[in-house]
Amino acid sequence: MSENISTSSSVRDFDGPVDRVFHWLLLEGNRITIAGVIVAVVFGCVLGLVYAGLVAVGPGSTVSTVFASGLISGTLTLVTVALSINQLILSRVFGSPNELRDKLDGTRELRRRVQRLAGEPSAPNDPAEFLSLVAVTIRDRARRLRSALEDGEWTPPSAVTDYVDGIEAYGENVDSAVESETAIVDILGVILGTEYAQNLTATEHLRNEYDAHLSDAADAELEAIDDLIEVIAITRQFFKTLSLQQDFARLSRLVAYTGLLALLASVVVALVYRTSSVTVAPGQLPIVVSLGIAAIAVPLALFLSYILRAATIARHTVSVGPFVPPEDRPDDS
Repeated sequence: MSENISTSSSVRDFDGPVDRVFHWLLLEGNRITIAGVIVAVVFGCVLGLVYAGLVAVGPGSTVSTVFASGLISGTLTLVTVALSINQLILSRVFGSPNELRDKLDGTRELRRRVQRLAGEPSAPNDPAEFLSLVAVTIRDRARRLRSALEDGEWTPPSAVTDYVDGIEAYGENVDSAVESETAIVDILGVILGTEYAQNLTATEHLRNEYDAHLSDAADAELEAIDDLIEVIAITRQFFKTLSLQQDFARLSRLVAYTGLLALLASVVVALVYRTSSVTVAPGQLPIVVSLGIAAIAVPLALFLSYILRAATIARHTVSVGPFVPPEDRPDDS
């Protein structure tokens, strides 16, 4: 049997603790916490270099020049970038009445499709509950497909029964994984992999390969499963849009706040130095300079932490359909 019929039932597979750490760092981890770790590392490294004698911060050093010119201009540039990102987010929010209505109609049509397939009068507004409903419906449709195959006269080969088992397990795994998720980015992380593409291709392959042997009931269930997996493909792209908009809006606000702090830190540290003396005890300069650089690094650390997640999400959702980049394919595909 062709490998195209193979399904994927897992979600968010990790090969080991290192992968889990990278996954937390790039996607699931709190961005402010990660930024705090980066700032702490910067502070520790600068302080260590000063005490090691590799960096000079004494009265005769060029610290005041660095803080008064280079670091201030860099901080202002970073704040400008944050404001540009904010303008980009605003451009995505605004639109003409017709454009906004088209977006609303598209969202409502997707919800109606899920309601029809799930046999529910309405679909949940909460993203986690909505994805859970889709996953549960996939599981239920897989079970109904198994019953339809068992009631028919045709004895399906093991490849078909394995497909049914895989689709049922996929629905159960997505539902169980999404139960504990609340933030939109965590919900997106559940369906961030390539499993949906494998299952979409497997469903299409099975329908084309065994069309002559499938009963009307079995074919109807396969069509429903195909629609539901397509819903997951669309939903993950929509959740990506929501997640990135939320992150960038939060990032622009945080960088604006911390940019002011960094600017003040640059000015204060620069004013500590006089022509041939300093306003604090020379023994305190390593701490003062290290804290100043750490304060200036805060907006950059925030920027890096959010951009890392945005780049990770963009990389893993580059395709809306069953096309999977070679580097993202599982080893056994």
